[in-house]
Amino acid sequence: MKRNLCMGCMQEKGEDPVCPHCGYEEGTPHFASYLPPNTMIDDRYLAGKVLSYNGESVIYIGYDTMSGRRVDIREYFPDTLAARNSDGRSVRVNEGRQIQFKAYMGDYLEMIRKLSRMRTLSCVVQVQGVVEANNTVYAVMEHIDGTTVRQYLNERGAMLTWQEASDLFLPMLKTLRLIHQDGLIHRGISADTILVTRNHTVKIDGFAISAVRAARTELVAELFPGFSAPEQYSTISPHGTWTDVYAVSALLYTVLTGQRPPEALIRSPEKKLMPPRERNETIPPQVSDTILEGLDLSIRGRIQDMDTLIGRLTGELRPVQEAAASKSGPEPPVIVIPEGDWPDEPEGNTAYYRPAQQGNAIPPESRKPAAGPRRGETADEEKARTRKLVLTSMAITLPILLLALILTFWILFGGRNRNPGNSSSETFEGSTVSDEWLVPSREESDRSEPGSMSPSSQEESSAESSAVSSEPEESSAEPIRMANFVGQKYADVLADAKNKAVYIFSEPEYVYSDQYAEGIVADQDVTPGIEITEGTRVSLKVSKGSQYVTLPSYEKKKEKEYLDELSAMGITNVIVSYREDPLFKQDGYVVGTSLGADGRYDITKKPVLEIYVSKKD
Repeated sequence: MKRNLCMGCMQEKGEDPVCPHCGYEEGTPHFASYLPPNTMIDDRYLAGKVLSYNGESVIYIGYDTMSGRRVDIREYFPDTLAARNSDGRSVRVNEGRQIQFKAYMGDYLEMIRKLSRMRTLSCVVQVQGVVEANNTVYAVMEHIDGTTVRQYLNERGAMLTWQEASDLFLPMLKTLRLIHQDGLIHRGISADTILVTRNHTVKIDGFAISAVRAARTELVAELFPGFSAPEQYSTISPHGTWTDVYAVSALLYTVLTGQRPPEALIRSPEKKLMPPRERNETIPPQVSDTILEGLDLSIRGRIQDMDTLIGRLTGELRPVQEAAASKSGPEPPVIVIPEGDWPDEPEGNTAYYRPAQQGNAIPPESRKPAAGPRRGETADEEKARTRKLVLTSMAITLPILLLALILTFWILFGGRNRNPGNSSSETFEGSTVSDEWLVPSREESDRSEPGSMSPSSQEESSAESSAVSSEPEESSAEPIRMANFVGQKYADVLADAKNKAVYIFSEPEYVYSDQYAEGIVADQDVTPGIEITEGTRVSLKVSKGSQYVTLPSYEKKKEKEYLDELSAMGITNVIVSYREDPLFKQDGYVVGTSLGADGRYDITKKPVLEIYVSKKD
C-alpha cells in the first residue's frame, strides 16, 4: 500500500493537501536550483523539502522506503561551481570549474566515509548510506527528532548550571576527542549545529569540508559569529584541533552565561572577555579560567586539544602556566605596578570586555615572599642568595640616588635663567636664591594664574619626574604590526622601502599554487597583525603558478599532431590506445584522453596520460 507522505515532514498526512503535523502544503513552490519534492534517489530514498543549505551541500527531509524511516538526505551541491540541469535532478558543473568541483567532491566523500565509520559513537549524527548519482554524491543521514542548543536554551529561558552543562556536553567533548584521532576536524561547533534530543542527549551535526568553513575560498563560507575561531577568517593561519577547542569553549561560555562571545574578527587581544564565573556562580574557578584560555585569540596561547580541555574542565589537569611554574626555578624579582580601580561594570545581560593587566602587575595571590630559607637550601647557599639580592638591590638603588643628587645640585646651583638683576634675591651662606624658588604665601598663591604651577609644585614635580625616570619609560610610539604580504607581488614587496626598513626577508620558498598566480606571495611564516620589532625575519612562500596544465584540445587532431603538442608542454609520459569510434570514419584521430576533454595534467607527479585514437574495423 502506497503511503501518502508529507514532503515537509515525511509523516502520513492522508488526503488533506495541508499536512496536519507540520502545516506543509502540497504544491508549495521550490527553488529550481534544488531537487523538486518527491524526487526518488537510487530507487530507495525519497527527497522532500529543503531543510538547510550552505556553500557545500543541500539537506532535504527524506524517507527510506526500505526501512520505513525518516532520514536527512545531504546532496553535494556547491552552487558557486555547479548548477541544476533542466531535468531538475542532475548536476551540471560550470565551465572551467570541473577541477575544483571534483576536488571538493573528493574532500566531501572522504569526510562522509570517515563519519560512516563512526557508527559506534552515539553523540554523532550517523551516516546510513552513500549514493553516487546525477553527477554528484548523496549522504543519507540519521534524522534527529530534537532541537538545536540555541532553541534548547530559549525554551528553558535560562542559562545552565555547571553541573547541567557538564552532564550534557562532556560526552560530546569525549566524542570530539575520538573524531580528532581519526583526522577529522569539525570547524563548525556552534549553538546551531549541536542538537539536543528528547532524551536530553547531545548529537554533533553540521560537519562540512574545510573549504566552506574558511573565509575567501571558492565556496560560500559558512561561519558562525562568536563560535568560529579567528584562524577561520584568515587565509594563512592553520586549522587544527585548537580550532574546535575555540568553538567548544565558546559554546560552553554561551550556555553558562546566556551570552555568546563576540565574533573573533572584532575581538581585540588587549581586551579580555568577562570571566564566566562572574555571571554564573555555579562555575568553578578552574572551569571559568579554562573556558577563557580556550577562547584565546592566539593559537599558541590557546588550549591545543580536547584531551587537555577535558582534563582542565574536570580538574584532572592543572593550568599550563601553573604546571610550568612548578617545574621552574625561583622566580626573578618583579616590580609590581599597582593597578587602578576597575570602572563600574555595566548593568544588564550584555557581555563586555575588561582591559588587560598593564606592565608587570601580578595578582596578589601569585606574589611570593623573597626572604627566608628555602626548602633543601644550605646555609652557604642561603648566604650566597642573600648576597646576590643585596647586590641586585644596590645596583638598582645607587643609580637612583645618584640621579637624585644630580637633580638637587642642578636645582640649587644651576637654576633656570638665573639673573639676579631681574629678580629680588637674598644671600644665604654665599648662595644666591632667586625668588622664583621661594614658597609663596597663601595670598600669592591665590593670585597666581589659573593652571600655573607654584614653585613648590614645580620642585615636587621635578622630584617625582626624577623618581619615575629611574623606571623604564613606556614608548609612546605606535607598535609595529606585521604586514600581510599574501596576495602581493613578491617583487613589489622587496622593492618597498618601508618593508626594507622593518623586515629581513629570508630566501623565499617557491611553491605551486592554484590560488595565486606566478610571482605572488602565497604564504608567510609570521602571522599578520601581531606586534613585532624592527629587523624581524620573515620567510615568504612565492607561487610558481599552478601545478596543473590544461591539456590542449584534441578535436579534429591526428595522433602525431596531438603527441607533438603534448611533448612541447613537457608531457611525455603518454600511451596510445586504439578504439573504434562511430564518429570518425578515418584512422588516426584523437577521440579522447584519460583525463577527459577539460582535464588538467599534474606536472609535479607526471602521471601516465592515456590518449584514445580512432581505428576502423
